[in-house]
Amino acid sequence: MRWFVRFLVFLLILPLAYFAAFPQIFRCQLLEYTADFQPLTTGVWVDASTPERQRIYLLFEINEAKKRLEQLWNSPAKGRATVIFCQSPEQYQQYCHDGEGAGCSLGTPWGESWIIINPYGRNPDVLAHEMCHDELFTRLGWLKTQRQIPQWFNEGLALLIDQRFTTATDSLRRHDEFQDHWEEQSHGQQVVLKLTELESLKDFFSGNSNRVMLAYMTAGREVSRWLAVVGRNGLTKLVDQLKAGDNFETVYQRLEREAKTGG
Repeated sequence: MRWFVRFLVFLLILPLAYFAAFPQIFRCQLLEYTADFQPLTTGVWVDASTPERQRIYLLFEINEAKKRLEQLWNSPAKGRATVIFCQSPEQYQQYCHDGEGAGCSLGTPWGESWIIINPYGRNPDVLAHEMCHDELFTRLGWLKTQRQIPQWFNEGLALLIDQRFTTATDSLRRHDEFQDHWEEQSHGQQVVLKLTELESLKDFFSGNSNRVMLAYMTAGREVSRWLAVVGRNGLTKLVDQLKAGDNFETVYQRLEREAKTGG
């Protein structure tokens, strides 16, 4: 009988422990049971107070962001993240692991994923940026993304369809502008970040806002340079070879070398 009581206590404690460890994911999973949000269409939830006009624009902006994503990957999008639109910073912080910024993306090892945005993120740039994170996660898998993909590549890739920092709409033609931004943010290369300093999520977003912006520009500069060399097919090859078990750094360098030599 004692073991049965212990088992019941364990069952009662387990949801509380899960919520304590992953409160944002827990709330996302229970979204349909709250009166705060309403389904707008399949995979899109909005705050119940969202005006009709904003709802219409949101669907348009999601569609525009998806077009950019498919252009980058040169194939139909595979990500199926649920989009959650929050109306206030307080509400946004309940569903996003970080109250800063205009949007974030969350995922689980078993394939669930969400994109959470606040009113500042209701535009194709933020949506495309977060969709790109989710696309990589979907194509490669949660475990490989966490273990293999350095944060500088994840963020740099997302910047290639995020037009807040460049005027070039073609993701293959953005390196020159990122180079200029990097020069400015690094104060003429006086303050430089190595890619090895930007591999983890914690490392990438550590420091003040200037340091984080330099991290973004460093990532955008590198990934835009690499993609201009290997092309969109190189991105697909990268993911395929990582799924086959190859190491990220090895594949990344090999694809660039092959593209330059025609091998």
